[in-house]
Amino acid sequence: MKRPSFPEYDLHPQGARVDDALAQLNRIISSARGGGAGVFAVITGYGSSGGTAMIKNAVLAACRRYRRQNHIRGFLDGEYAGDIFSSQYMAFPEASRIPVFYKRFPNPGIVFICV
Repeated sequence: MKRPSFPEYDLHPQGARVDDALAQLNRIISSARGGGAGVFAVITGYGSSGGTAMIKNAVLAACRRYRRQNHIRGFLDGEYAGDIFSSQYMAFPEASRIPVFYKRFPNPGIVFICV
């Protein structure tokens, strides 16, 4: 199955630091709120090399904070993209806009965000 054309932003290039990833996430969300993509994915990685998933954990924490502050409408950890009966999936405001590819191949290294 071909990977769909869907807005994705990579927050974990080689050697990325958590602070840099969070600053980039803030810029992406600000841009999206200003009229960019309403639903998009950020690639966080899942910590396979070090096992700590520092960027992913920091992004999920930031998304919780953005949600409480009403800067985003919701977020979904990519590992739940294929679990349509999970509370995480059902709580995501635009779950129907996530392409089938991501639902068939859930990826814990991605976070979907809806502004």
